[in-house]
Amino acid sequence: MAGGKVRMTRLRIGYTLLSEGLDRMRQIRNARWAGDGNLYSLLVAEGQLQAVDPSGDCWEGSADSIDLAGAWVSPGLVDLQLNGALGVEFSELEGDEGLEQLGRISTYLWSIGLSAWLPTLISVPVEKLQGALAVIGRFRPPKSGARILGVHLEGPFLNPEYEGAHMRRYLLPLTVEDAKCVLGDYASLVKLVTLAPELDPDGQTIPWLVAQGIHVSLGHTAATFEQAQRAFDAGARLVTHIFNAQRPFHHREPGVVGAALLDERVQCLCIPDGIHLHPAATQLLLRAKGEAGLIPVSDAVAPLGIADGRYDWHGLAITVRAGQVTLEDGRLAGSALSLTDVLARLVGQCGVDPGVALRLGALQPRRVLGEPVDWPPDADLLVWPPGKDRPERLEVR
Repeated sequence: MAGGKVRMTRLRIGYTLLSEGLDRMRQIRNARWAGDGNLYSLLVAEGQLQAVDPSGDCWEGSADSIDLAGAWVSPGLVDLQLNGALGVEFSELEGDEGLEQLGRISTYLWSIGLSAWLPTLISVPVEKLQGALAVIGRFRPPKSGARILGVHLEGPFLNPEYEGAHMRRYLLPLTVEDAKCVLGDYASLVKLVTLAPELDPDGQTIPWLVAQGIHVSLGHTAATFEQAQRAFDAGARLVTHIFNAQRPFHHREPGVVGAALLDERVQCLCIPDGIHLHPAATQLLLRAKGEAGLIPVSDAVAPLGIADGRYDWHGLAITVRAGQVTLEDGRLAGSALSLTDVLARLVGQCGVDPGVALRLGALQPRRVLGEPVDWPPDADLLVWPPGKDRPERLEVR
């Protein structure tokens, strides 16, 4: 082995140091891991993470060295609620064209810091929804592309009173039979379902979905505090875009918001972009739920990554301006901001530390889905440099 001696006992299990060619590796020093706040040194070769030294020591003999000077580092981001991008709505995916569109979007998402996402399908006819599921199930990402970890069904089991941008005519009752009909042959692909629990007449649907390995989130709902509590007791563990498209918190009827804030089992998907949530509301959420109780999402729709303007979206006229997407009546209809943009606002508007923002955007979603939260073997890393307003890819090849 060229150069100095490497102390193998301090390498994390799962990484094997190459016995030769240390001079051809790139070394990264003083990387502050978002998972624990400690400094590490890394060795990378051919795009693969070869060694991690938790002492922060460096290796002699490596040809290139990058000193991050304590900058925060994490895996790439994971967005659990992303409805579309580059002019494409995931609910509209069809055939080979849909596969090509997903390929372009995957590459784009990777370029802005995402490692993975859940394509989120809104309320559309069942046959169209299952057509989109079929396309997503066939997709395989390019080498430098964000992976699909499953699908988020945001509907069609939603309360018309809080339909938001969903088309009322496509909403369905919440029963086990209706859920089976919607999922069809794709239950294993669906990882998350947003629903209104008060629509379930016998309380059987949430336990059935959970038994299929599907995470249940409450959203687009008029549920009372007691109805939300029953849903959480039945196995729901998430709330979708908390404070938005649900019964507002009231001191005489706390609703879903009050139930979620009080229940330590429950995590809240939130859009801390300063549009869907005032910064003070985000700070309140952080104080009430703590880091472990929040998961930032973008809720971005098809205009993500394209120019501002007016567009037709499922027959609705929408306006996109400065990352904000609104219907003609002024109601919010999603976002044109990426999760990277959202984290930048979380730090800039709410005073959240970049390390906390990376934990929320990169590690929290992985934990929910049961994905690894350790150092990624493929060196899929983000760095948040001091003085920068957002994270960026740490390109090490």
